[in-house]
Parts: sequence; structure tokens; C-alpha cells
Amino acid sequence: MAGSLLLSSMGMVGTLIGSGLTGFLALRSERANQQALDRQQERRSRERERLQELDLRLEHHRWRREHRKAIYEQFALTSQTARIAALDYHRCCLPGAAEAAQREEIRQRGRLAYREALQTSYAVELQGPDEVAVRVDECIASLRDLLTCAEQHEARATAGPLSSVDVVEMDEQITAHFDDAQRVLRLFIRAGREALDRPTPPG
Repeated sequence: MAGSLLLSSMGMVGTLIGSGLTGFLALRSERANQQALDRQQERRSRERERLQELDLRLEHHRWRREHRKAIYEQFALTSQTARIAALDYHRCCLPGAAEAAQREEIRQRGRLAYREALQTSYAVELQGPDEVAVRVDECIASLRDLLTCAEQHEARATAGPLSSVDVVEMDEQITAHFDDAQRVLRLFIRAGREALDRPTPPG
């Protein structure tokens, strides 16, 4: 009888130990599963944050590209307007020009157009990049030479009568400056296009 009680007690102890061990192992397994789940959620959270940051970078890149494009286009427009205004200024100084009576107005228009191009060039320089800023400086220098040429022609015309040889020479001078302004504007446009076509910086 004592042996039966002992065996029964040992059986109960074994059952308790087994239950405790099973519970311990289940708890460990649950804790490991929870830790794995937490790590997975943390990885997903980091990935979402990375994708959100990339989206913001892409959006900023698109916004900056459109902003630059608008400024480049504005400069190209004001540069072209200044070129034509300087040419009109030159023409109104020639003998028999129909616009001679409006010379003062045309002169002011030419100078104002140059100043507007100059002011727009500052915005381009701020936007960059460097190769575009260099090209815009070349454009402004060329426009300045073109306007100076027209001013010199007005001074020459008011100093005394112009011969046909004088007129031909003046036309050749203004045409050379006009063409140079167009040449450097094309270089600016090419540099601007290359800057705008650069791929989005990596995330």
C-alpha cells in the first residue's frame, strides 16, 4: 500500500512537472513569436518611413524642377524681348525711319527690356546649377553689348548725316551683336534643358 501511494505521488509530481514544463515551453514559444512579430512590424514601419521619405524627396524634386523651368523660361522670354527691343532702337536711328518720332519711347523700351532680363537673370543664378548660371551671365553680357551698339548708333546718327556706307556698317554691327545674343541664348537653353533632364537624386 505504501508502494502504491509512493507511485501515485510520483505520478502526480511527474504530471505537475510535465505540465509546468509544457507551460514554460509554450510561454517561451509565445514570447519568441511575439518578438518576431514585433521585429517584423518594426521592419515594416521603417520601410513605410523610408518610402514616405522617398515620396517627399521625389515630390520636392518635381516641384524644384518645375520652379526652375518656369524661371528659365521667363529669362528666355525677357532675353528675347530685350534683343528685339534693342534692334528696334537701332532701326529708329537710321535715316528715314518711320519710328524716328518715337525714338525716345523706343530707347526707353530697349533699356527697360534689358533691365527686366537682368533682373530675371538673378533668379536664374540663384536657382543654378553653375553651368546654367555661367550661360545666363554670357546672355546678359551679350545683351549689354547689343544695347550699347544701338546707343552708339543713336549718338552717331545725331552727330551728323549718315551715308549709305555708314548705314551698311551700322547694320552689320547690330546684326553681329543680335546674332551673338541669339547664339548664347541657345547655349543657355541647352544648359537649362540638361539641368532639368537630370535624374532624380537617389533616395
